Amino acid sequence: MKRLIRITLAVALVLTLAACSTKMESDVFFRDLEDVADGDLTNKIVFFLPLTSMDDCEEYHERYDKVFQSSKDFKDMEFVKCVEGEISDSVEYEMDVPLRKIDPDETNIDGAVEFIRWDTDDESEERKILIRANPPSLHDLDKKLEDEFYQGLDLTDSSPLIRMSNDLRSDQVFTVYHAFVQGSPIISETSFLLEPRDDIDIILSDVTSAYIFHVSATADPRMAPIGTWTTPVEED
Repeated sequence: MKRLIRITLAVALVLTLAACSTKMESDVFFRDLEDVADGDLTNKIVFFLPLTSMDDCEEYHERYDKVFQSSKDFKDMEFVKCVEGEISDSVEYEMDVPLRKIDPDETNIDGAVEFIRWDTDDESEERKILIRANPPSLHDLDKKLEDEFYQGLDLTDSSPLIRMSNDLRSDQVFTVYHAFVQGSPIISETSFLLEPRDDIDIILSDVTSAYIFHVSATADPRMAPIGTWTTPVEED
């Protein structure tokens, strides 16, 4: 039986005068990445969409449903609740997306967004963790949002925050490059030792995010590495 992966993405779509901008957060657990070797899993994406006020919850719920139900790759979005915030209110939706162990250069993307574990063939036993998006799917959602809200979708300024958590019983190493870790920029390849129950926050660069979330009716799927995962060899 496929197990529901415990990756949670929190995505805030903010409708502005010019476009919709998106913020994304995810919790990625090493145990789930380990289990995906036995077959594809799914992870939960949580979207927080703009709401004028809690009094308009039902109206916005219906309008967002209309958009998602007409979208090929976002049709499974499920309404959760309306959320009252300190600055602005929001409508919460969630959707499952794939996590797969594949060679992304040889396999078509499954849906609009997915996470990939890709193992190297050398003795280092590196496991690359990537994020990949499908520009035509994003373009489709962009057009449908524009038809409903008179605003398009702009994901190019999204910088996902990805929290890597070690829920295994042994130390793990995660190597990052061209990103921010714990708020500090990482320019060159840097490795972090995560003991059991440790986690680190990784924010992809603006350039990487803009490349991944390119909105296009014709562009090929785009992917970028989150980092590389290895398990240290235990000493005798």
